[in-house]
Amino acid sequence: MKLFFTTKTMKSTNYRRLCEADRGVIYRMNKAGKSQIEIAQAIGFTQGTVSKELRRNRGKRGYRYKQAQSKADNRSATKRSRAKIITGDLKTEIHQRLRRKHSPEQISGNLKLQKIFVSHECIYSYIAEDKRLGGDLYTHLRINGKRRYKHRNKAGRVGKILNRKGIEQRPKVVDARMRYGDWEVDLIEGKKGSGYLVSLYERKSLLGKLQYIPTKGARETGNAMIQLLKDYKVHTITYDNGLEFADHQRVCSILEAEGYFCNPYHSWEKGGVENFNGLVRQYFPKGSDFGEISSSTLRRVEDEINQRPRKTHNYKSPSELEPKIREKAA
Repeated sequence: MKLFFTTKTMKSTNYRRLCEADRGVIYRMNKAGKSQIEIAQAIGFTQGTVSKELRRNRGKRGYRYKQAQSKADNRSATKRSRAKIITGDLKTEIHQRLRRKHSPEQISGNLKLQKIFVSHECIYSYIAEDKRLGGDLYTHLRINGKRRYKHRNKAGRVGKILNRKGIEQRPKVVDARMRYGDWEVDLIEGKKGSGYLVSLYERKSLLGKLQYIPTKGARETGNAMIQLLKDYKVHTITYDNGLEFADHQRVCSILEAEGYFCNPYHSWEKGGVENFNGLVRQYFPKGSDFGEISSSTLRRVEDEINQRPRKTHNYKSPSELEPKIREKAA
């Protein structure tokens, strides 16, 4: 009969990791049907450690100690290869990406595709240290204080938009984001009297488009939308109830699309473009004079946002998916 218990008591105050001998005891006792508490007492670790070991290092044929040791060794080697200190080329790369408004999570995820391992927590810590030393990297992060909400009476506008179709009539395929060509639209307001930005967002690719207009007349807004979307697939456009979108029938006729309107006060029904607007506000905060923005600056901002890697696309950018939305790619 094999002896399962060792002479160890409980884990000492000196930290140590599970070794192959410990894993051999775990394997034999687990196979014999011993409880995790009994196994833990035998090897001098906690029951939680045993539970985690059996869960993390289990193979297709169950827990085997040599395979478990190999898994643990590989995991440890991967961790050692990760960049713990941000220096040299990695430092330069992270600085450049932060100044292009990439989030730490986007940076970490995209670098991982290049086999460069640095966690977003590590990047946040680096930014905090940079701030402590008087740096400005933190100013490029998106979160910058309280959210502000404007309370407007949009419910009364519904009846003023002729032939309005509610979002409840929109095809379910749009919700599923299974195809390219479903867009959301909004206006971003600049300093009073300085104009607006027409903001368009494609739901599947996450691509965003921007165009300046000096006033928000329905005709002017419609013309900007047509100009921005004329070279793209357009199946549907989702609007809010602003009167600037009253020209929706002409827009959809020219683009051969269908238009649908959100319910009043339901901004989350076009949450994609609202999120895109938040990214734009990193470059043009509330109160910015839009009349001073050159077309080249607007294109640069649009490109920078669309080149940010996105978690939902396995850290590929919307720009990489743009060819799939082009009309010629249909």
